[in-house]
Amino acid sequence: MTLTEAKKKALDEELFSVRTIDRNIAIRRLELQTKKEHDENIGGGRGSNVSNPTERLVVKYSADRRIIYLEQLKSDIERFKASLTSEQKDIFNLRWGDDYNTWEEIGDKLFCSRKTIYRKRDRLLEKYAEIKGEI
Repeated sequence: MTLTEAKKKALDEELFSVRTIDRNIAIRRLELQTKKEHDENIGGGRGSNVSNPTERLVVKYSADRRIIYLEQLKSDIERFKASLTSEQKDIFNLRWGDDYNTWEEIGDKLFCSRKTIYRKRDRLLEKYAEIKGEI
């Protein structure tokens, strides 16, 4: 199965998050940690909530959809990077690593034609989509 151009673009944009994913997870955890909760237990007595603050945070982290999404994305990208050949890792680092290069610039740096670099891009994105379970 081949990917549509729109899907390739979406996967390409998703892979750019590799630079900031750890930071985004940390920010979300801080948001959950510092958010004040409304206490509905006005009259005292026992509530059904966990009373230990550390346990409460762990429960919040494990139930938060944003953190679950970001950690799954991080896991998918790490598995993707581990499956790459050395040439594919070079392309990955030139495109989604510390540098931002267009596909044409990557082709020039690796001495590939425009057609060849786009064919390699398609293989990379298809491999990533397979790891994510999208194809």
